[in-house]
Amino acid sequence: SSLHFEPFFVPREPVLQEPRHFDSLERLGLDLFNRSPGQGIAFLVATGVVPDYPVNINKFLISHRANSDQYGDFLGADFAISKTLCLEFLNSLQLVGTGVVSALHTAFRDTSVPRDWLRVDRLTRGISH
Repeated sequence: SSLHFEPFFVPREPVLQEPRHFDSLERLGLDLFNRSPGQGIAFLVATGVVPDYPVNINKFLISHRANSDQYGDFLGADFAISKTLCLEFLNSLQLVGTGVVSALHTAFRDTSVPRDWLRVDRLTRGISH
């Protein structure tokens, strides 16, 4: 199915409407995400590199190969934006008809297992539902 769940998420207009240095802003945003995920996402949205929707943010991070350790840690964090992105990430996975091992393999194909056990628990609970 091509349907995507988009939880209530208020889109904000980017500060830059037509960035001249789009590629540089994209690289800078990814570098920032790899050091501080929340600030990196805020930068990417504020500069107009990524629309302020969970689907777009996740697709961008996966397709541009953001640091999988940081991505996994961020998805498992207890922040509102992390929970929203995690819901969309898990919803985008094709888990119907899979067993436990293949569901975990699918979920952690594009992200690493978080280092913190509470974050691992949050992600695996989402996978199991």
